Amino acid sequence: MNKLALSVLLCVLISNIAFAKKNDSDEATSAPVKCPQLQASTVFVSDKGQKGSAGKLTESHKNAESQGWNFDEMSLYTENGDLKGFYVTYTRTHPCNNK
Repeated sequence: MNKLALSVLLCVLISNIAFAKKNDSDEATSAPVKCPQLQASTVFVSDKGQKGSAGKLTESHKNAESQGWNFDEMSLYTENGDLKGFYVTYTRTHPCNNK
């Protein structure tokens, strides 16, 4: 019984090794991945604290713009009818398109 279990285990291991080598060779011959047009980043700007929402959003826009990001979209986040903050999405050209 032990010889049968050992032979089955060896067959499974050998087939897994052969399958792994086949997958490695498939990756080498596959087509190159296309570069995405845009890169996006979404940040949360909280409504809490000393500064008002407008000041925090302006600061967020300035920081993003200084890093090459452009404003794309903004959504309000509320809980039980109270404003908690904003989700702000910025986009920029993907770095692989800058070649």
